[in-house]
Amino acid sequence: MARLAIDSHDPDIFTIICFNDSFQLALDHAAIKTLLRVCKRARPLLSSKLPRFHNWCQSMELLNPDGQLRIGLTPSDEIAISLHCEGQQTADRIWLDIQADQGNAAASYLLARILQSKVSRRQTDDSPDWDTIHQQITTLLQTAADNNHPMAQFHLAECYYQCLGVDQDHARAAELYRQAAIQGYPRAQVGLGRCFEGGEGVDQGFDSAIEWYSKAADQGSEDGRLHIHLMAVCLFNGFGVARDQSSAAGIFEQLAAEGHSDSQFWIGRCHYFGEGISSNESKAFKWFSQSADQDSSYAQTMVGTCYRWGYGVAVDHAKAFEWYRKSAEQNNRQGQCCLGDCYQTGRGAAADIDTAVFWYRKAAQQKDHQALNTLKHLGVWL
Repeated sequence: MARLAIDSHDPDIFTIICFNDSFQLALDHAAIKTLLRVCKRARPLLSSKLPRFHNWCQSMELLNPDGQLRIGLTPSDEIAISLHCEGQQTADRIWLDIQADQGNAAASYLLARILQSKVSRRQTDDSPDWDTIHQQITTLLQTAADNNHPMAQFHLAECYYQCLGVDQDHARAAELYRQAAIQGYPRAQVGLGRCFEGGEGVDQGFDSAIEWYSKAADQGSEDGRLHIHLMAVCLFNGFGVARDQSSAAGIFEQLAAEGHSDSQFWIGRCHYFGEGISSNESKAFKWFSQSADQDSSYAQTMVGTCYRWGYGVAVDHAKAFEWYRKSAEQNNRQGQCCLGDCYQTGRGAAADIDTAVFWYRKAAQQKDHQALNTLKHLGVWL
């Protein structure tokens, strides 16, 4: 790096690094150290504050064996927090609570992630009040998210998406994903793409899904298989490229063999409908089953359909019912509609029109046309 002249009229580089969003996501520790060393005011901080904060993290068991933080923080987050770390006693986080109360977004985010880590490992008091702890996590993440902290926005979105400590709200999750995604946070870009792909909290739009998935892939944060899978989806449907279902099926099959759940569902779909590849009900059932075992709600519905009608497997209404139930419980509208049909017809379960209507309504509320038509035929209102 070229030597920079610093005098009293130059901008405070330390302030730029700590509080500029672009620096937060773009620079690593080495780059920040190089920049900070040109500022005499910041130089002492590198030799004392950050190591002191890392020592405190070690006392709190927040470091991996390699010495890296288990909780992801941007370099600027670490600096912003370390400024207030004054040699606290082991496992004492009162100073961090104070910083969070004073509006330090990085401190609020770190506290929330510490609590989430303990909840995931069940490391809390002997008689924990889980509801209170989840409320604390949500409040802390919300505080940081309101201060435009992208990782807090992402983790708060995950809470709403997965119903962790809050009521499930896909629309709220999608908006939080969007806030973080616009700031360039790859995991949020993937989350937003997922919302567009499934029509969860936003109008379904494959072009928008591909746009956000691609933004994440272009940053090198995706595992490659996702990017290839998306290209296959584009080829299969003709999104932005000439439609080529045969090539798409070849990609799906390769990724499916590597254990990619979405690709297993798609290659199963190709065999089921004979699209881009020869129709083969046995292979369709095989791939649907492997994807369903990885909790794909769409594949679970298709496994149920195969068992119901004997596509690639012997007819078994009881098994069809169980797979429809798994899909329905994941809020899949197709699975809900099929489960309603099981209860209406008494296939795989005792006939129960009230329960059938319950599941038809669930599906109809998600605009499933078959469920809507069935309810209309039964003379039942939503």
